[in-house]
Amino acid sequence: MTEWITSSSNNKLKLVRSLQARSRNRQSEGAFVAEGVRLLEEASSVKWPIAFILYDETLSDRGLKLVNDLQDQQGVEAAQITPELMSDISDTESPQGILGVLTLQALAQPSIPTFIVIADQIRDPGNMGTLLRTAEAAGADAVLTTPGTVDAYSPKVIRAGMGAHFHLPILSSSWDEIEPIVKDMAVFLADVEADNTIWQADLRQPCALLIGGEAFGASPKGEAIATHRISIPMRGRVESLNAAIAAGILIAEVLRQRTQLKEE
Repeated sequence: MTEWITSSSNNKLKLVRSLQARSRNRQSEGAFVAEGVRLLEEASSVKWPIAFILYDETLSDRGLKLVNDLQDQQGVEAAQITPELMSDISDTESPQGILGVLTLQALAQPSIPTFIVIADQIRDPGNMGTLLRTAEAAGADAVLTTPGTVDAYSPKVIRAGMGAHFHLPILSSSWDEIEPIVKDMAVFLADVEADNTIWQADLRQPCALLIGGEAFGASPKGEAIATHRISIPMRGRVESLNAAIAAGILIAEVLRQRTQLKEE
């Protein structure tokens, strides 16, 4: 049976606001918010634990079917709210009429990874979400986020990730935790001044790509852990590329080299 919520002081709405607002609230509650039919369909497809969903009368037929499926097949609790309340708790300017509170959990990475992406001090949520989406598309084993990097489960990162969170191990890690993971891997740091280019680097070996932040690049810890520095060839006059674009080019080169090796 669907609950009907009309009060802005309802505990479910308070929880959503709290999770939308702060990383520390997401950590303490062990939960995050996903908005929109597409994201919740993706979560449902992998049976990601969903605490509850909220929807309003503007929800599409496709969305209503999803609500029914989640209730009937996975026993997810659902509540209907007014469009005004949805607008109040949503992190988007144009809510899609549905959001869910999901369990915060990290997927397990392979015991012997061969391709990892390290996001080091990336602070822009859009860049972070795009990086996650690209890494998942290329089959990365995991993305490790370092201290100073935006929370991978913030609302804007979740949206920009377009479902990558439900398929890709994403681990918020200290440098002490990262070092043993990559100790047997080549760690390539993207550096605009490096002499070796991505075309010269052997990215077929077990490796990690270290992508520095938009403003100041990699942290001192990131630079220290890198075993190789590589650059992206550019003929134009710009000094550097957007972090997400640079990551996309590097990740695509890893995929290209490994696909070529298989074909040979």
